[in-house]
Amino acid sequence: MRLLRLIAFMLLLLTACAPVPAAPASTPAHAPTPTLPPSPPATFALAQADSVSSASSAYPTLDALREAAVLPRHRYDLARRFLSIDAQPQVGAPRPVRQLGERQTFWVTNSSDDSVFQVTARLQAIGAHIYIWVDEQAEVNDAAAQRLAATFDQRIYDEVRALWGSEDLPGVDGETRVHVLFAYGLGSGVAGYFSSSNLYPRALVPASNAHEMFFMSLDTLGADIDSFGVESILAHEFQHMIRSHIDNNEDTWMDEGFSTFTELYLGFPNALGAASSFLSSPRTQLNYWTEEGSRAPHYGAAMLFFAYFFEHYGLEMLQTLSTDPASGLTAVENTIGAEATQTLLADWALANYFMLPESGYGYYFLPDIGGAAVLANISAYPYVSEGRAIQQAADYYVLNNLDGAQTLTIHLTTPPEVALIDTTPNGQWMLYSTRADNSESSLTRAFDLRDVSSATLEYSVWYALENLWDYGYVTVSTDGGATWQALATAFTTSANPHGNAYGPGYTGQSFVWLPQRISLDVYAGQEILLRFSVITDDAISQPGMALDDVRIAEIGYSADFEDGDGGWQMQGWIRSDNRLPQQVWVQVAQRVGNAVQVTRWLTPAPNTPLAVPLAAQADDTLLVIFPLAPMTLVPMPYTLRVEIAP
Repeated sequence: MRLLRLIAFMLLLLTACAPVPAAPASTPAHAPTPTLPPSPPATFALAQADSVSSASSAYPTLDALREAAVLPRHRYDLARRFLSIDAQPQVGAPRPVRQLGERQTFWVTNSSDDSVFQVTARLQAIGAHIYIWVDEQAEVNDAAAQRLAATFDQRIYDEVRALWGSEDLPGVDGETRVHVLFAYGLGSGVAGYFSSSNLYPRALVPASNAHEMFFMSLDTLGADIDSFGVESILAHEFQHMIRSHIDNNEDTWMDEGFSTFTELYLGFPNALGAASSFLSSPRTQLNYWTEEGSRAPHYGAAMLFFAYFFEHYGLEMLQTLSTDPASGLTAVENTIGAEATQTLLADWALANYFMLPESGYGYYFLPDIGGAAVLANISAYPYVSEGRAIQQAADYYVLNNLDGAQTLTIHLTTPPEVALIDTTPNGQWMLYSTRADNSESSLTRAFDLRDVSSATLEYSVWYALENLWDYGYVTVSTDGGATWQALATAFTTSANPHGNAYGPGYTGQSFVWLPQRISLDVYAGQEILLRFSVITDDAISQPGMALDDVRIAEIGYSADFEDGDGGWQMQGWIRSDNRLPQQVWVQVAQRVGNAVQVTRWLTPAPNTPLAVPLAAQADDTLLVIFPLAPMTLVPMPYTLRVEIAP
């Protein structure tokens, strides 16, 4: 959540994973080797898709999204531009091994009330790769702390690094050990977190601890820190630390997916609780991370996706995906291809319901945890329903009372396109910041105010940003871009509880387009650069910021973006008509014993009935609707009619 990498502690810890086959020497003994799905039984036909190319110049917003280059947030560069701090990344000076019993004061964040406070802790255990600090107010057994350090050294450290790569070593503090702090007050439901803010010196981030470190909640975990659950969380957070070093603006859902997969791969059962949460709530968007409410279904969705990818493509391909410089599903497409990614998503949706690995639609990697919950059981025909399907998620319908029926006919009405963001510009076009984690996107233009004595910047803005963690700015530079000053409006805030802001900025949600006016009188008589930017932290990204109808009347400048970009230089921003093609998988799957016959269509032609012959001996007949428009969080409305005929 937010800047913090949080993992909800699953109260249900399953006692064991499913039996696994023997593994090669390069794979931990407790992790199964990937098993490719068998070919479909000869008596059934494999799914065939009426494929529609996702690349189309009819959708310029889609083309622009593919070409947009969003830069990672560079805190040293931001400090130079906004804070006039000319610091360079440096490795800390080597220091001797610390001594047991040392005390140190740490900054800690409470995610529930957005507060930051200090904790004094005692060094209670030292391992070859870890220091374990404990709040001096807590009573934690020294031997238990040392056993946890030994487990991290012997089981977690090398195996997680073998999976994903190395943390920044020796890093900001010059030490070769990571730090973990057990403390109270991290927030309700929080078991642990990793924050990249601690990887920077305090000159840049005042509440940084300047260590490669994790935080563990004594409120949630209790004083018995030598437990399977704590070990699992350490493995999870260590992946985040490594990810921050090798790919620091990966999408949150991918980062969390790699972490939950790490738990599963190392044999920790905690992640299975998240999988069960997702299967109970399968209408959870895969490529999104919620800001509010339970995140357990999101953890589960991401973990199951990577588990399925691993079983079908193997560890080497998963590691290739991990190192791809693109983010999210684009990285998946770069690794296995766009068409294969679409097929993988369709197969994954079926796997989450059937849980039959021998059919290709299930997981050898998991014990029996049950399949996905259904949206509706259909028993009377014709069946008619209207709904709104979540992008990158499945609506499951189970079809009953099919005795004597030979043909199933589906009438599905869906829109041909969907909005990129849930708003409408004044006209057809707008400029849009895109959505990315731990990133900076900017929109810059030069203006000559030398011939005017006053000037006013007017524009309309829409935004949806993670509240008090991600910010949108209007900034001005008078020295060619070397330094920048953020400008305030009635809708910006100077609140900065987490040290993420670089001046007054937009945060939270505007809900509507807001007309804005900013006096530029102080800059009259000068040449300036104006910049609109969005700077996000390393967890959770909301849709972002949009801009329309920019005007400086005194110099005759006006841009509504209907005919072009208005002369703005875009880094990560795009000119958008807010339209994306709405693709959707429609699948009918019939199970006979352990075999599954699948017929599927990708974005069927409008008003075209989809007819499927029914298997006489089917034990289970399933209809799945799975929308897959890129980037957007806007659901897909649809009307469904199901008929049967003898």
